Amino acid sequence: MIRFFFDRMTTSWKVLWDSNRFRVQFFMTFLLFALVIYFSSLYLSILEIRRGTLLLDPFLNRLPPKEYSLPIFCIVHSSLLISLILILLQPKLFLKALQAVSLLLILRTITVYAVPLEPPSGMIYLRDPITGFFLNNVNVVTKDLFFSGHVSVMCLLIYFSPNRFWKIYLTLATPVLALLIMWQHVHYSVDVIAAPFFALFCGKLIDKLNERWAFGVDNIELSSVKN
Repeated sequence: MIRFFFDRMTTSWKVLWDSNRFRVQFFMTFLLFALVIYFSSLYLSILEIRRGTLLLDPFLNRLPPKEYSLPIFCIVHSSLLISLILILLQPKLFLKALQAVSLLLILRTITVYAVPLEPPSGMIYLRDPITGFFLNNVNVVTKDLFFSGHVSVMCLLIYFSPNRFWKIYLTLATPVLALLIMWQHVHYSVDVIAAPFFALFCGKLIDKLNERWAFGVDNIELSSVKN
């Protein structure tokens, strides 16, 4: 089974790798992703020193703060890992997903700048060594609030998941994750509610761009790959 999976993945990538257009898309996408990760993390760290607004959140006020860092970490990163493995079977889908995540991070950096907020009252710091490695470049980041990065990325995984059963799991896991994040007072309710809309916008936009743009990955025909 594992060998069949890797053989199928290798074949899919070999077929498309013969295309100059696909290789250009691949390297440009990874360059974009790396730059966005670097500058977004750096900028969010710098923005941490700003004073923001403390919101009144009736829903959070009903949830006494409790730490759920470990289950949040497990849900998010196991979902990322398994989704990555499944999406790698379809190289075009993989590039589109990476482009959508890059766009999502750009939008999130802009909205964090445009909507300066103080952490919710009683916030318990979310311990995530993987995210923290990239994010806490200058300061320990707690004010990257609007909108939720964890929930929006999970929604993107749902959008791009090629497996129906895995999509169902992610659809069930995402509300649980959102509740745990709010219970820990890491985000306001509005941060979590807004996240799926931003994720859907990014997924739809990247799909449309690759479909309508002559050089989009959707327009790389397998019949013309060998050139």
